[in-house]
Amino acid sequence: MFLSSVRRVHPAIRAPLKAFSATPRARTITTSLPRRAAFAAPPPAQPTILLSSPSPEYLEQEEIDVELLPEQDAQIIITDRAAEQLRSISKRQADPNAALRIAVESGGCHGYQYKMELAKSRALDDYQFSHPIVKPSNILVDAVSLSLLNGSTIDFATELIGSSFRVLDNPHAKGSGCGCGVSWELKT
Repeated sequence: MFLSSVRRVHPAIRAPLKAFSATPRARTITTSLPRRAAFAAPPPAQPTILLSSPSPEYLEQEEIDVELLPEQDAQIIITDRAAEQLRSISKRQADPNAALRIAVESGGCHGYQYKMELAKSRALDDYQFSHPIVKPSNILVDAVSLSLLNGSTIDFATELIGSSFRVLDNPHAKGSGCGCGVSWELKT
Protein backbone atom coordinates (compact mmCIF):
# COMPACT_ATOMS: atom_id res chain seq x y z
CA MET A 1 0.00 0.00 0.00
CA PHE A 2 2.80 2.39 0.82
CA LEU A 3 4.70 1.55 -2.37
CA SER A 4 1.65 2.18 -4.53
CA SER A 5 1.45 5.68 -3.19
CA VAL A 6 5.16 6.14 -3.88
CA ARG A 7 4.61 5.54 -7.62
CA ARG A 8 2.72 8.81 -7.84
CA VAL A 9 5.63 10.77 -6.40
CA HIS A 10 7.96 12.70 -8.70
CA PRO A 11 10.71 10.44 -10.10
CA ALA A 12 13.48 12.56 -8.54
CA ILE A 13 12.36 11.75 -5.02
CA ARG A 14 10.95 8.27 -5.66
CA ALA A 15 14.31 6.50 -5.22
CA PRO A 16 15.06 7.87 -1.72
CA LEU A 17 11.51 7.04 -0.64
CA LYS A 18 11.77 3.46 -1.91
CA ALA A 19 14.98 2.99 0.05
CA PHE A 20 13.29 4.38 3.12
CA SER A 21 10.15 2.28 2.74
CA ALA A 22 12.05 -0.93 2.12
CA THR A 23 13.32 -1.06 5.68
CA PRO A 24 10.61 -2.44 7.95
CA ARG A 25 10.12 -0.74 11.26
CA ALA A 26 8.62 -2.16 14.40
CA ARG A 27 6.26 0.20 16.11
CA THR A 28 5.28 0.05 19.72
CA ILE A 29 2.38 1.83 21.27
CA THR A 30 2.15 2.45 24.97
CA THR A 31 -0.89 3.59 26.85
CA SER A 32 -1.56 4.75 30.33
CA LEU A 33 -4.64 5.09 32.42
CA PRO A 34 -6.71 8.24 31.83
CA ARG A 35 -5.96 10.94 34.38
CA ARG A 36 -7.67 14.06 35.63
CA ALA A 37 -6.40 17.43 34.46
CA ALA A 38 -5.73 18.47 38.05
CA PHE A 39 -4.71 15.89 40.59
CA ALA A 40 -6.17 16.08 44.04
CA ALA A 41 -3.62 17.05 46.60
CA PRO A 42 -3.08 14.51 49.36
CA PRO A 43 -4.70 15.29 52.71
CA PRO A 44 -2.51 16.79 55.43
CA ALA A 45 -0.50 14.41 57.61
CA GLN A 46 -2.28 15.75 60.70
CA PRO A 47 -6.06 16.07 61.07
CA THR A 48 -7.78 19.36 60.34
CA ILE A 49 -8.50 21.43 63.44
CA LEU A 50 -12.03 22.44 64.48
CA LEU A 51 -11.63 25.96 65.88
CA SER A 52 -15.26 26.60 66.82
CA SER A 53 -18.72 25.13 66.50
CA PRO A 54 -22.22 26.62 66.38
CA SER A 55 -23.93 28.00 69.41
CA PRO A 56 -26.86 25.73 70.41
CA GLU A 57 -28.59 28.76 71.95
CA TYR A 58 -28.38 30.68 68.68
CA LEU A 59 -29.73 27.73 66.69
CA GLU A 60 -32.66 27.41 69.09
CA GLN A 61 -33.34 31.16 69.09
CA GLU A 62 -33.30 31.30 65.28
CA GLU A 63 -35.38 28.08 65.10
CA ILE A 64 -32.81 26.34 62.93
CA ASP A 65 -33.79 22.69 63.02
CA VAL A 66 -30.52 20.80 62.82
CA GLU A 67 -28.88 18.22 65.01
CA LEU A 68 -25.40 19.43 65.91
CA LEU A 69 -22.58 17.02 65.28
CA PRO A 70 -20.40 16.27 68.29
CA GLU A 71 -17.11 18.17 67.97
CA GLN A 72 -15.09 14.95 67.69
CA ASP A 73 -17.24 13.86 64.68
CA ALA A 74 -17.17 17.16 62.75
CA GLN A 75 -14.53 16.91 60.05
CA ILE A 76 -13.58 18.74 56.88
CA ILE A 77 -10.23 17.81 55.34
CA ILE A 78 -8.23 20.73 53.93
CA THR A 79 -5.44 19.84 51.50
CA ASP A 80 -2.11 21.64 51.71
CA ARG A 81 -2.79 23.27 48.34
CA ALA A 82 -6.15 24.66 49.53
CA ALA A 83 -4.59 25.87 52.79
CA GLU A 84 -1.79 27.66 50.92
CA GLN A 85 -4.36 29.42 48.72
CA LEU A 86 -6.41 30.45 51.77
CA ARG A 87 -3.28 31.82 53.44
CA SER A 88 -2.47 33.76 50.26
CA ILE A 89 -5.98 35.27 50.22
CA SER A 90 -5.73 36.18 53.89
CA LYS A 91 -2.35 37.82 53.36
CA ARG A 92 -3.58 39.72 50.27
CA GLN A 93 -6.60 41.03 52.22
CA ALA A 94 -4.46 41.67 55.32
CA ASP A 95 -7.15 39.88 57.36
CA PRO A 96 -6.33 36.77 59.45
CA ASN A 97 -10.08 36.10 59.80
CA ALA A 98 -10.64 35.83 56.03
CA ALA A 99 -12.22 32.48 55.24
CA LEU A 100 -13.79 30.34 52.57
CA ARG A 101 -17.48 29.84 53.30
CA ILE A 102 -18.91 26.60 51.89
CA ALA A 103 -22.64 25.93 51.83
CA VAL A 104 -24.88 23.31 50.29
CA GLU A 105 -28.00 24.53 48.50
CA SER A 106 -30.77 22.67 46.75
CA GLY A 107 -30.60 23.01 42.99
CA GLY A 108 -28.40 22.06 40.08
CA CYS A 109 -28.94 19.13 37.77
CA HIS A 110 -28.45 16.51 40.51
CA GLY A 111 -30.41 18.03 43.41
CA TYR A 112 -27.71 19.77 45.47
CA GLN A 113 -24.93 22.19 44.66
CA TYR A 114 -21.99 23.73 46.47
CA LYS A 115 -21.82 27.45 47.02
CA MET A 116 -18.44 28.95 47.88
CA GLU A 117 -17.61 32.52 48.71
CA LEU A 118 -15.06 34.48 50.68
CA ALA A 119 -16.17 35.61 54.12
CA LYS A 120 -14.73 38.11 56.57
CA SER A 121 -16.24 36.74 59.77
CA ARG A 122 -17.78 33.66 61.32
CA ALA A 123 -21.56 33.48 61.87
CA LEU A 124 -22.99 31.99 65.06
CA ASP A 125 -24.25 28.90 63.22
CA ASP A 126 -20.85 28.13 61.60
CA TYR A 127 -18.31 25.45 62.22
CA GLN A 128 -14.82 26.86 61.69
CA PHE A 129 -12.02 24.59 60.47
CA SER A 130 -8.32 25.25 59.91
CA HIS A 131 -5.40 23.37 58.42
CA PRO A 132 -3.15 21.89 61.16
CA ILE A 133 0.04 23.56 59.90
CA VAL A 134 -0.68 26.30 57.33
CA LYS A 135 -2.18 29.34 59.07
CA PRO A 136 -4.42 31.23 58.57
CA SER A 137 -6.50 28.82 56.50
CA ASN A 138 -10.08 29.21 57.67
CA ILE A 139 -13.05 27.33 56.27
CA LEU A 140 -16.57 28.08 57.49
CA VAL A 141 -19.49 25.68 57.09
CA ASP A 142 -22.95 26.34 58.51
CA ALA A 143 -24.53 23.65 60.71
CA VAL A 144 -27.10 22.53 58.12
CA SER A 145 -24.50 22.25 55.33
CA LEU A 146 -22.03 20.35 57.50
CA SER A 147 -24.52 17.51 57.86
CA LEU A 148 -24.17 17.13 54.04
CA LEU A 149 -20.42 17.89 53.82
CA ASN A 150 -18.99 16.15 56.88
CA GLY A 151 -15.92 14.12 55.95
CA SER A 152 -15.37 15.87 52.59
CA THR A 153 -12.03 17.09 51.29
CA ILE A 154 -11.52 20.70 50.19
CA ASP A 155 -8.87 21.18 47.51
CA PHE A 156 -7.67 23.96 45.25
CA ALA A 157 -7.20 23.02 41.60
CA THR A 158 -5.42 24.94 38.86
CA GLU A 159 -6.28 24.08 35.26
CA LEU A 160 -5.89 25.77 31.91
CA ILE A 161 -9.42 27.17 32.12
CA GLY A 162 -9.00 28.58 35.62
CA SER A 163 -8.42 27.90 39.29
CA SER A 164 -10.97 27.13 41.98
CA PHE A 165 -11.67 25.54 45.30
CA ARG A 166 -13.34 22.15 44.98
CA VAL A 167 -15.16 19.70 47.21
CA LEU A 168 -13.74 16.22 46.69
CA ASP A 169 -14.64 12.84 48.10
CA ASN A 170 -17.92 13.86 49.72
CA PRO A 171 -19.02 10.69 51.55
CA HIS A 172 -22.67 11.85 51.31
CA ALA A 173 -22.62 12.23 47.51
CA LYS A 174 -23.84 9.49 45.22
CA GLY A 175 -21.48 8.81 42.31
CA SER A 176 -19.30 11.49 40.84
CA GLY A 177 -22.12 14.02 40.37
CA CYS A 178 -22.39 16.36 37.45
CA GLY A 179 -19.64 17.00 34.95
CA CYS A 180 -19.42 20.58 36.19
CA GLY A 181 -18.22 19.30 39.58
CA VAL A 182 -20.68 21.52 41.45
CA SER A 183 -23.94 19.62 41.39
CA TRP A 184 -24.37 16.29 43.15
CA GLU A 185 -26.94 13.77 44.33
CA LEU A 186 -27.41 12.73 47.96
CA LYS A 187 -26.90 9.07 48.88
CA THR A 188 -30.07 7.54 50.24
